[in-house]
Amino acid sequence: MKTQYCSFNDARKFVHSLKLKNRNEWWDYCKSGKKPEYVPKYPEKTYKNKGWNGVGDWLGTGMIAPQKRKYWKFEKAHSFVRSLKFSNSNDWSKYSKSGKKPNFLPFHPERTYKKEWKGMSDWLGTGKISAKYIQFLSFEEAKKLFIH
Repeated sequence: MKTQYCSFNDARKFVHSLKLKNRNEWWDYCKSGKKPEYVPKYPEKTYKNKGWNGVGDWLGTGMIAPQKRKYWKFEKAHSFVRSLKFSNSNDWSKYSKSGKKPNFLPFHPERTYKKEWKGMSDWLGTGKISAKYIQFLSFEEAKKLFIH
């Protein structure tokens, strides 16, 4: 006989009441034997296309998987980050981990903005650009600039 689960909304409401913080706590809870039969162990399968919107929504933490987050376009994010006047990548890292970083900014901008990315110094606006991102003229092109 197939298990009869409660509706997605009822199950989610119940899970929210548990105040679990992450997927590991959910698994520990499932293994504890306390989970009612009417709440599925694998809600992502049971409620697929029936309201499932990620573990953060299921647990009530508000966390959204990085691949599902909506970030600002590069120009807007770039301008915002530069306005923060960070000196180096350590400043960015501390800010990103502090809980102050808004959700519209990615933790790893180099992954999100691959096409526009020119290095952390450019992202922060420190004025230093890695040689990796500088496009040099060929010898023939440079020679034309200096020899008339």
